[in-house]
Amino acid sequence: MQAIAPLFFGDLSDQIGRRPVYMMTFSIYIGANVGLALQNNYAALMVLGAMQSTGSSATVAIGSAVIGDLTTSADRGRYMAAVQASVQFAPALAPVIGGLLSQYLRWRSTFGFLVILTGLFLLTARKVVGNGSVPPPRMSNSLISARLHRKRAASNTNPESSPRQQTAGPAKLPRKIPIPNIWAAVRIVFEKDVGPLMIFMSLFVMANYAMIFPLQDDVRRRYDFNDVQVGLCFIPFAIGSVLGTLVMGRVLSWHYNRVAKRIGVSPDRRKGDDVRNFPIEKARLDIIWPCLALILAAIASWGWVIDAGTILAAPLVVLFFAGFGLAGLITILLTLMIDLYPMNPGRVSSCFNLTRASYSAVSTAVVLYMIDAWGYDWTYVSMASIVLAASPVIWMVRTRGPKWREERYQRFQSRQQE
Repeated sequence: MQAIAPLFFGDLSDQIGRRPVYMMTFSIYIGANVGLALQNNYAALMVLGAMQSTGSSATVAIGSAVIGDLTTSADRGRYMAAVQASVQFAPALAPVIGGLLSQYLRWRSTFGFLVILTGLFLLTARKVVGNGSVPPPRMSNSLISARLHRKRAASNTNPESSPRQQTAGPAKLPRKIPIPNIWAAVRIVFEKDVGPLMIFMSLFVMANYAMIFPLQDDVRRRYDFNDVQVGLCFIPFAIGSVLGTLVMGRVLSWHYNRVAKRIGVSPDRRKGDDVRNFPIEKARLDIIWPCLALILAAIASWGWVIDAGTILAAPLVVLFFAGFGLAGLITILLTLMIDLYPMNPGRVSSCFNLTRASYSAVSTAVVLYMIDAWGYDWTYVSMASIVLAASPVIWMVRTRGPKWREERYQRFQSRQQE
């Protein structure tokens, strides 16, 4: 469900707006957590766990789509970094909180904590965002707003006369909810430029999951740690991930402006630049090589460090650099994919979530068998070799990407004319 649900909700958010889909996914997530906290049946736990994954996984894809909606190419890197920092930080922070709750309040408390946290997020986010300056379409109105609208209509008050309603808003959306086109999102994988980038990035996520998945059992067995101490071992990865996204977000914006200045273009931060005539592939991919080298070195050395049985500081340092390199790489590539597909950012994010979740599932399923057969050292050297063999994708997209991008624009234009 973690791989499939974003395909449905991501495309739906492109058609009816982000806010209604956010409300759907949060409702599913809260309901599933309440059920998990009260459940004793194993089959029900599996079903509710799938529902929980359905509600949570879609929000990540929609979050990246929102950044694509609100930002221009010149500033997109910094904002995408903030979103990816939270995405990378959460899986590393979860074992710490989960370990504390399960050790002192038992496992049911983790689901109660998630319900409380989600409720607080909804309240605080609503206070921060407010009503906005553009009137929402009818489908996105809250119950209170809809009731006030009916009262004004009943009292012969023309809602169009208010200054707020005179603001130019989006086109009216259809009253019937359209059926999401999941296949349209899947087809993005077959685009000549976007597809290889997704698969390349998913290979790194696969290797990262292969590093983290056995970590709990390794440190528990080697250092005799309890749940809380095991959870604390994930903090270096979280810190590295946050720093990697924030640093690369700044570097992305800096290098974009540098490339724009080199070709004599002044970035337009209000209307956005015409990416069709801009070397966006070079602006994004020229800075990826340090992150690529860092994460490859971390993956290749991980097995040797674990197998050597060194002091705990050694694997934690490797985790920090792995988090830094992976988060920076994902920030760069995901920002580029939104640049390449600005017409449907929700589909792009959900399609990447499909490839990422699929590769990660394969990784967690086979990594323990690989370790038993080859040992820690050669298992992770082989994973680093697989990712290294796929690295020419970066050069290919950088050099031939503009041609493929122009072909896609022409294809879209011909469809619109038909």
